[in-house]
Amino acid sequence: MKVKLLLLVVAICSAIQLHAQDRSPFRSGYLRLGINKLGGDLDNALTPKENIFDGKFGASTGYVLEFGHIYYFKDRANTNGINYGLDWTILSLNYNKLDKWENYGVASGASNVYVDGAAIGVAASTKLGPTISFNPLEKLVIDVRFQIAPTFRVFDLEYSEEEEETTTRHFSFANYQQEEVDDNFDAESIKNRVAFGLCTSFGITVRRKAVGLSLDYLSGKVNSNYEAYDAKAGQTNGKEKIKANTLQLKLSLTL
Repeated sequence: MKVKLLLLVVAICSAIQLHAQDRSPFRSGYLRLGINKLGGDLDNALTPKENIFDGKFGASTGYVLEFGHIYYFKDRANTNGINYGLDWTILSLNYNKLDKWENYGVASGASNVYVDGAAIGVAASTKLGPTISFNPLEKLVIDVRFQIAPTFRVFDLEYSEEEEETTTRHFSFANYQQEEVDDNFDAESIKNRVAFGLCTSFGITVRRKAVGLSLDYLSGKVNSNYEAYDAKAGQTNGKEKIKANTLQLKLSLTL
């Protein structure tokens, strides 16, 4: 199925490339579709809480879809090979499966391991910042950008280990412990499940006419509710700024 989808995308890109109008190489609108890598790999020497707080989410390669517009400051018909402006990625959507926790549990040696919830991480952000574009030859353009990215993330994961029906290690992105001390706190409400942070994004796109490749690195922390238990830290809960770095490789279609 993935191979067929890839072939379809290549066919569409080829059609766009063949029928592209003969106009300025500094095209403004874009659509990007590709893959991403969220955080790092799980470290079996760390507790679940230590892994998460260090940005290790146990995520497999995920997907990213985004669209936006470059607002150039110079007349695109008279640039002398260099243009600059603001790049606004209006919406960037990311999706990852957090599917490495079963193997982490097996490596822990616990008699019972439970991974509850959808075991996914999703993110939505908008990104805005300066860009500079180079047109070294013919229709080849290189875009370099730096953007500020307000980012919303939702992690749906609850991980537990048991020995002789006693929980030995536990982590959840829902803070049910807070419900026990605050009657007005709802651990499942949207405002308490969605994490927010102000991140930064560095990126580069190399394209010829309408088709190119983009590489972006999004870094920063999001403020997330959690609850956890392990022998090192005991029972803890609250809010924590969690590192959530993402590397994206995308096919770029400029309009």
